[in-house]
Amino acid sequence: MSGGVDSSVTAHLLKTRGLDVEAVFMRNWDTRDERGECPSELDYRDVKAVCKQLDIKCHEINLVKEYWNTVFSFTLDEYSQGRTPNPDILCNREIKFGVLLKAISRLGPFQWFATGHYARTIGDKLYRGLDKRKDQSYYLAAIDSKYFSHTVFPLGLLDKKRDVRKLALDSGLVTANKEESMGICFVGERRRFDAFLAEYLPQHPGDIMSENGKFLGRHNGMFTKTIGQSAGISGWQDKWYIYAKDMKSNRMYAAQNRYV
Repeated sequence: MSGGVDSSVTAHLLKTRGLDVEAVFMRNWDTRDERGECPSELDYRDVKAVCKQLDIKCHEINLVKEYWNTVFSFTLDEYSQGRTPNPDILCNREIKFGVLLKAISRLGPFQWFATGHYARTIGDKLYRGLDKRKDQSYYLAAIDSKYFSHTVFPLGLLDKKRDVRKLALDSGLVTANKEESMGICFVGERRRFDAFLAEYLPQHPGDIMSENGKFLGRHNGMFTKTIGQSAGISGWQDKWYIYAKDMKSNRMYAAQNRYV
C-alpha cells in the first residue's frame, strides 16, 4: 500500500471478499522536502490509518538502499548521458516485483500479491486496465510474466472517477479525498524536476540551435530537457520543440511544431 486512495480501495475490496489480507508499505525514499516533511512518513501514516479501519496487519519494509542503488543511480546515469529514463518502470521490475517480493516471502507464506495498478491479468498475460485514462500496464510491461500468474489487480476493471472514489467515500476510508499523487516519489510534487536533478548532476549550459544551424537560445544542461519537450524559445508564433541532442558539442536542436 502506498497511502493513496487506489491502494486503499484495493485492500478494501480484497478484505470484503473475505480474504486474509496483510498490507505492506514499501519505503523507498527518506529525504525531507523543502517544508521539512518526509512524504513517505506522511504516506505511511495514512496506510496505518486505513489498515486500522480495515482491521488488517500492516508491515513496513525499508528498501531505501536498494532503491538508490538500483533505480535512482541508474536514473542519474541516464540523464547524465542525455537520455530520459522511466524510473517507475524500473522500480516496478527491480523493486516492487523484485526485492520487495523476496522481503515479503520472509514474513511468511502468501498466495497472491495485489497492487493498486489499473491493469489486468489473465494467467501470466498482462492486459490494459479498462479505464483508459488511468491504464498503467505500460509501467508493468518490463516485469517477468511469471509473476503475473500470482498477481491480482482489483482496480483493473474499475473506473477511477466513477467507481474507485465512490467506493472509498462509501466505505469511509480516511484516504477517500486524498489528492492523487502525480510526482516521482524521490522528487515530490512541488519541485521542478530539472532543479532537482541539478542537485546531483553538474550543469553545463549550451546552445539550442535550429535544424539549419540558427542560434535560438540557451539550455541549462542536457538533462534539463528531453526529446519532444518544448524548447522554451519565446518570441515566435509557432512553438519550438527539442528533437535532438549532441552530447559532444553540448547542443540541443529544435524544430517548430509544424515540422515535428
